[in-house]
Amino acid sequence: MSLFDWKKRLGMEAQSRSANFVMPTLALDVEPLFVAGARLDASSRQIQRMGVRQLAAGVLDPSPNKPNVTDAKAIREAVVEVAALLGNSGGKIGLLIPDVAARVAVLQFDGLPDNQREAESLIHWRMREFLPFAPEEARFSYQVMVKEPGRVEILETAIRGSVLAEYEAALEGISGGAALVLPASVALLPLLPDESSGQLLLHLCPGSLTVVVMGLGRVRYWRTRPLEGEVGPDSREEVAREAARVLATCQDHLNLQVQDIWFCSRPPAAPEMQEAVSKTLGRELRLLPGNRASATRLPPGEQSAFEDFGMPFAGLVANRGDAR
Repeated sequence: MSLFDWKKRLGMEAQSRSANFVMPTLALDVEPLFVAGARLDASSRQIQRMGVRQLAAGVLDPSPNKPNVTDAKAIREAVVEVAALLGNSGGKIGLLIPDVAARVAVLQFDGLPDNQREAESLIHWRMREFLPFAPEEARFSYQVMVKEPGRVEILETAIRGSVLAEYEAALEGISGGAALVLPASVALLPLLPDESSGQLLLHLCPGSLTVVVMGLGRVRYWRTRPLEGEVGPDSREEVAREAARVLATCQDHLNLQVQDIWFCSRPPAAPEMQEAVSKTLGRELRLLPGNRASATRLPPGEQSAFEDFGMPFAGLVANRGDAR
């Protein structure tokens, strides 16, 4: 999936604007238990540096409608350390945030007004049913996936302004702040193959599971579910049940046959997790291969950090919509 026409970056001022996706020079991913970062080179589509700092449990508690940061100092220190390791030498910053902190939905319309401002108002109005907070508090962005006579499909993301401000505060003084903000799973989408058959992605992070269904090169279904406790033996059945539920939805409601089931866990889950999910589904679970060619220039010692945490950064450099 291309991000080339992702409209209105999150955090942008209220007036209507849109622009081509531009790959950030520095990307930072703030998640429960870790902050990961990468320096990206747009011309060579390479990850030049990669760094990770651990966060103590409880420092970040993602939520769409309440404060996320419980220890701003700890998160700020981790972000500054990662940025310093990567070389804070200016350029555009991409900020990836936990999926749980955002609301993502696939919206369908018979058509949209020709006037862009009116179209965006209608899109955001439809998004209100997915929000646990007042729509006027949201910062929106969206991707037009299908636009043809009688049918328009939109992938829209909304983040409460006060929640977004917490994450952006951690970037204060680093290259002028974030030029692009995305839920982490959105950055993984360019890594999925463009197939006419269905592709199912399971993205497991501390405290949450996101399940995305792709078909005909576009998102057909999106669900993020908070998980109870840490990822471990107790969560295997929970992850397996959620994956089975979505797989049934694909067959019963989307009329979509899933060909491949991809799995990405950050940090890596124990092999027993993958085995448990595969057994419940009765299907092979494939590790998201990512774009490892994009990390061949990483210094020794940073390859393992990329393997464990860096797939969203690989997605950013793989995004075919950025021509620069």
